[in-house]
Amino acid sequence: MTRKGQPKVRTGCLTCKSRKVKCDEAKPACVRCTSTGRKCDGYAVVVPSNRALARARSRATKLNAALAQASAAWEGDMDEEKIMEHFRRKIAPMIPGHLEGNLWTDIIPRMSRTEPAFREAMAAISTLMPGMPDNASDDGNAPGVPEPYTRLLGILGGNTRKQKPGVDTQAMSGQSRAPFNLAGIVDSPASSSSTSLPSTGRLSNTPLPDGSRAETSSSSFTPPQPYNDEGESDPKENSEVNVTLCGCLLFMSVDFLREGLGAAMEQLATGIEVLNNVDYSELSRMTIEDVLPKFYRLSIIQMCFYDRPCFPNLNLNHGPASRYNLGPFDKSFSIYRPQSAMDTIILDAIRYIRSAGPESWTDSRLRGPVMSDEQTAMCNAFDKWHAAFTAFIREPRLGSDQPLPPHAEIICMETEMKYWVAKMCISVCRFSDESAYDSFKTHFRRITNLAQEILTRCPELPPDSSLYSFNFEMSYLPLMEFVISKCRWLDIRYQAWLIVCELATGRREPVTLGNLHLVGQRMIEQEHNVKIQEVNRENAPLFSLPAEEMRVKDYSTDQRFADLSGSVEGDNSTSVQVPYTQRLMLRCGSYELDELARWVSRGAPSQ
Repeated sequence: MTRKGQPKVRTGCLTCKSRKVKCDEAKPACVRCTSTGRKCDGYAVVVPSNRALARARSRATKLNAALAQASAAWEGDMDEEKIMEHFRRKIAPMIPGHLEGNLWTDIIPRMSRTEPAFREAMAAISTLMPGMPDNASDDGNAPGVPEPYTRLLGILGGNTRKQKPGVDTQAMSGQSRAPFNLAGIVDSPASSSSTSLPSTGRLSNTPLPDGSRAETSSSSFTPPQPYNDEGESDPKENSEVNVTLCGCLLFMSVDFLREGLGAAMEQLATGIEVLNNVDYSELSRMTIEDVLPKFYRLSIIQMCFYDRPCFPNLNLNHGPASRYNLGPFDKSFSIYRPQSAMDTIILDAIRYIRSAGPESWTDSRLRGPVMSDEQTAMCNAFDKWHAAFTAFIREPRLGSDQPLPPHAEIICMETEMKYWVAKMCISVCRFSDESAYDSFKTHFRRITNLAQEILTRCPELPPDSSLYSFNFEMSYLPLMEFVISKCRWLDIRYQAWLIVCELATGRREPVTLGNLHLVGQRMIEQEHNVKIQEVNRENAPLFSLPAEEMRVKDYSTDQRFADLSGSVEGDNSTSVQVPYTQRLMLRCGSYELDELARWVSRGAPSQ
């Protein structure tokens, strides 16, 4: 039988090419070389070309043609200015990107002044966005302009891509819309419709995709305010490269809302090819600060939820610029901008964890918890980033600096929890034994103490309270799950379990992550050979570490936990199964990455 051919690639390291073997393409040195004691000679320099830009331009041309055709149908029956204002005031705040920048509320509308395709794409997003009332204008009474929107989507559906088998064509006419929020692919946590937080706060109850349209209450109509786009702007902002990248995000949004994650990932591949072949000196400051972080997060989502062979990797080497933004951070930005700088390190860390397959694993008990140069470099990057983030919080503010939100200390503590967990994940990813975690007793203790402090500072609030409400379900409980599962120092583990139990059983509205409080109890009883009633704060430090063979490696696949271990993200049967360490790393990034992963894990259809 003829063997199935494999696509040839020309991006391996020079050493593997000379040996004529397959390269895993890990950066900065491939695992195939380092694991066999060879010196990895690195990768050939890719000469920038216009091919990727030309492909993106060709693809965008098809969309532009369809959008231009739809635009002709708009004339005379739709107020374009009103539509743009509707997008800025109603739709953009539903796209959760306002925590770290103003791409959707300011930059995209400004660029749409000279890019007709942007205006039509914004109208399409307005129509497809879940949670918006059908056929209603801003005043909640008179019908708006659904017909031009419908014609636009019909033309888009007929001209931009072949209809996939099994896709309901009625979806193009607005009769059956994708059950996913745009937040799920473009960005992160945040809808300004929440009244529980100030404008710089983090949402505690972001709605999740559930296949149904949310009910929205009518509000008094406020006449659209004219959009003021005067003022200084970077002349590079409207260059072809910058417009192409912003357009890629817009078209990605339309594709996601119409057809799901797979269609959006095709657009992402186009944007990555452009970024990998462009001179970064051509990019405006806006693109570097507001657009690139979105591509970093989307690349992480692609690796975890849409893993496909030969999907392009986003290059993080930006010429003379540093690979990571490690500070110092400009205090004129909000607290969420320096926090999101961690996402780039998370992207590299997940790539490395994925490259460290079982063939490269060792037992830490044989040679100690020794790390490779790549692991050490990433841990050092985490250290420098966290030091810069802490300085950003602690340094006094001047009159021109953006003030910190009232709950900045809570954000700082949770971010430190993520920092310690991320370092541990990258440190132990090449060990096969659970004993490797025993070397991080001080890390586990610090995480648990921070969690206790957050719990103390964030008591349960009345349902009608307008005060800041911390969301324990997003990152906090997954980090507590990590401590309960991997820390075998019983005094620390027991404290973490008590925190989880208090949230699950000691509040009017239980806050849980599946059956974590029950899983933790059974895990303690199984590994330490004790009944939970026999453990208390005084005697917990006296228990010794359990033997390796008694440790539960993965309770979700252990038959002893079959009646308790549902999906960490919920019991959605359509969820993509992401390896535990990668799933945990998603929770260690920015709030934008955290919520983006949460959306996709709940709503990503199988492709």
